[in-house]
Amino acid sequence: MKRIFSLTAAAVFTLSTAWAHPAGEPQTQNETAMTTHTLTSKYGFDETVSRLETAIKSKGMNIFAVIDHQEAARHDGLTMQPAKVIVFGTPKAGTPLMVKDPAFALQLPLRVLVTETDGKVRAVYTDTHALIAGSRIGFDEVANTLANAEKLIQKTVGE
Repeated sequence: MKRIFSLTAAAVFTLSTAWAHPAGEPQTQNETAMTTHTLTSKYGFDETVSRLETAIKSKGMNIFAVIDHQEAARHDGLTMQPAKVIVFGTPKAGTPLMVKDPAFALQLPLRVLVTETDGKVRAVYTDTHALIAGSRIGFDEVANTLANAEKLIQKTVGE
């Protein structure tokens, strides 16, 4: 009887945890981390930000904002490591995607974080496959746009 109870309890636990994490959703912090890429830059913080801004503009994309988290923290009397998020994109690439799947607007514009910790400058961005996961957008529809932005970040930080 104890064995049947143990097996039943194990089955209920397994099913309940499966329901708590629908398919396609990250279940652990490590799985969540796999949706982003972190590259160590060969350049200092300011130069990395500048190189990314120049590269983005050179491809005809707009920089909609640069969010300086360190400055915002300083404004409120707090300290933190350098951290800027560049928000960028182009309506030519994004508009058709948002027309096909209006909820995809939550993924756009694209963003890249430049931060410096432990003496190393890093660029962090969301993987293209992760951006389109759960949407009605196929990879073939973004291979020449969003995926190219990812390649641009890789090339710019690693040159």
